[in-house]
Amino acid sequence: MNILFISPFFTPVRGGMETHLFFLAKELTLLGHHVEVYTSDLNRDGRISKKEETIEGIHVKRFSTWFKLGQFAAFFPGIFLALKKSQADIIHIHNFRHPINLAVFFTSKPCLLTFHWPQYPPGLRKNKMDFFATLFDKILAKKILYPYKKVCAVTPTEIPFIQSFKIPKEKIILTPNAIPKKLLTQEDGRSFRIKNGLKENDFLVLSLSRIHQSKGFDMVIHLAKYYPHVQFLIAGKDEGYKISLQNLIQELHVRNVHFTGELTEEEKIQAYAACDLFLHPSHFEAFGIVVLEAMSQTKPILSSDAGGLPWLVSDTGFMFKDGDLLDLQDKFKRLLYSPSLRKKLSEKSFKKASSLTWDKIAAHLEKNYKELL
Repeated sequence: MNILFISPFFTPVRGGMETHLFFLAKELTLLGHHVEVYTSDLNRDGRISKKEETIEGIHVKRFSTWFKLGQFAAFFPGIFLALKKSQADIIHIHNFRHPINLAVFFTSKPCLLTFHWPQYPPGLRKNKMDFFATLFDKILAKKILYPYKKVCAVTPTEIPFIQSFKIPKEKIILTPNAIPKKLLTQEDGRSFRIKNGLKENDFLVLSLSRIHQSKGFDMVIHLAKYYPHVQFLIAGKDEGYKISLQNLIQELHVRNVHFTGELTEEEKIQAYAACDLFLHPSHFEAFGIVVLEAMSQTKPILSSDAGGLPWLVSDTGFMFKDGDLLDLQDKFKRLLYSPSLRKKLSEKSFKKASSLTWDKIAAHLEKNYKELL
């Protein structure tokens, strides 16, 4: 099959949706399909000069972006003309409430759409973007979604939201995020501890994501104040929020919270292996790929109950009410002082991670593609 993915961003841009696209595309090429990606020429900070390239067998075309609404809604209309010339058998669009959703009207080929759960809680976007999202849902969404042959959800928790647009249940398929099988190999985290000045017997809590207000890292700092004997690491690329967190650290006189900066993929796995507990206090998460990566290294999970996290975390750890510091403290204390509980949850984490690998998700998606053809 010739498969075309359309997305606002793609590798080398890093994020949950971009990871989802890259590994699905890679696995589908390994299954013998030709996969092409149409995307914008933007990264998070500027533009990408290379307009066309092949990345691990995936042919990538980047189109000039005319303008951008908010953080994600880039408008690159060149894809619509390119669609008319495309030889794709299947077209799979990623991201909802985006100009690329109109692509379905520029082709007669079967189209799928993955939502990636765009239900941001109030306050995380600018007011005008919340207004546009509400307007889109009320006026345009049903008309735009109607021609799509299938709509994909990344967790079962997302399905009721999709159904609110009158999408029949038989048109919805579950295509969760996953991890490469190789991540199930257990790494040694000692070198990561040494590199970051941590002792072997330090209890280490890791939080890893892009450093953005939506990720709830302020909760980590508030928690750390009450547990000065525990070491907390915040890892990830700063997206403008680090200075606020550093100010909070000074204000609360906290000395046991440290930043590692952005990590390479290899360093990320070493960080997961090095920690005793993975804490993910995010206020919004369509899925939570970093949580699944931590599970692959047998780590118990403590996360907020935002978005798709309850389905993913399930019985592999504890969840606290999003934004509730007292609930976070209670759950953390239970995990901190019970090694036997952490061990039990670690075993469940690895079992869950083993069930969600990209080769399995790609095979499931391939089956649905073939049914549409």
